[in-house]
Amino acid sequence: MKRFVYISILFTILGHALINVALYGQSYDARSLKLAVDELVIKKMNQYDIPKLSIGIVSKDSIIYTTGYGVHDIKTRKPVTENSVFHTASISKLFTAQAIMHLIEKGDLHLDDSITAIAPELKSGTQQLDSITIRQLLNHTSGLGDIWNYNWGKDNTSDTALKNYLLQLDLGSYMKKPDTYYYSNLGYDVLGYIVEKVSSTTFEDYVQHSILSTTGMSNSDFRYYNIPNQLRTSPHSKSIFNKTYIRRTYPYNREHGPSSTLNASSKDLSLWMISFLDTLNNPLNTTYHHMTKASFAANPGIGLGFQLFDIYSQKAIGHYGGDKGFRSFIVLIPDQNIGVVLLANCDYNEDFRQEIVYQIMSLMMN
Repeated sequence: MKRFVYISILFTILGHALINVALYGQSYDARSLKLAVDELVIKKMNQYDIPKLSIGIVSKDSIIYTTGYGVHDIKTRKPVTENSVFHTASISKLFTAQAIMHLIEKGDLHLDDSITAIAPELKSGTQQLDSITIRQLLNHTSGLGDIWNYNWGKDNTSDTALKNYLLQLDLGSYMKKPDTYYYSNLGYDVLGYIVEKVSSTTFEDYVQHSILSTTGMSNSDFRYYNIPNQLRTSPHSKSIFNKTYIRRTYPYNREHGPSSTLNASSKDLSLWMISFLDTLNNPLNTTYHHMTKASFAANPGIGLGFQLFDIYSQKAIGHYGGDKGFRSFIVLIPDQNIGVVLLANCDYNEDFRQEIVYQIMSLMMN
């Protein structure tokens, strides 16, 4: 039944049955791209049994296409729009890295500052913590390991949640071999605390005022409780019997905001992609270029915040996101001035993200 519904969307698109489209510009190429993207996405949704998906496509200084496919959750059947808000998981790290770069641009921080020089109250049973720099946290080479229990059900919304969480940890107990790549959500939570220390405000407020608001991301927030109910989407998983169900717990806890809890829509992230591409194209602004360049010889696929890719022989930057009930992927090709974001409210069948995004990139470059 689901397969019939999704296929029929393509032929009833003007009725907006389960797909809500915003097409920016009316050129023949844009209309052709829209139809090709719809066909591709609907095919993949059928193939992987995805309840809901949203995409945004940008080129130069314009949103080319934003659209929502499917439903907010399988019970209400409320249709998705370009403004539907998803938990983006590790896409959050790009905004934390950008906040750090914003402080560096102002002269308040330096990439090679020691984190204990900024926050000496961070605890460690070893001396290793003293040698960790901002740069190493950004590219996951600090030796700081990861955490495995995010306590999403705890729903801590206190302004001091991040500080209290980090200060009760012995960070030394998480240390691994330094100058080695270990993907670390904990490291990005520490970066968020650094933002708080240097800016004398909460991490969420700093990002809201310095990035989200200035970019026009009016429906997005690191604080889930600020997202209007009508825009929220539900996380979906599959049971051992391969049946899709709605998860009871939304992945939110303010203790892990900097690493994981940006809630955003495809339209808002499209606005951010345009803004960031414009920043990279400004010859007078070189600070943010550090984010896009390989920063660790042993792992050339990591910049300072961005993951680095090669897509059809083009240098691409972006980040994957994955959490309980959600998957996401954002990719920009600076030399082509294009970007694509994909957001989904399911946590199974990982490959659909790159299969959709890479093919959209191919359509745009062709």
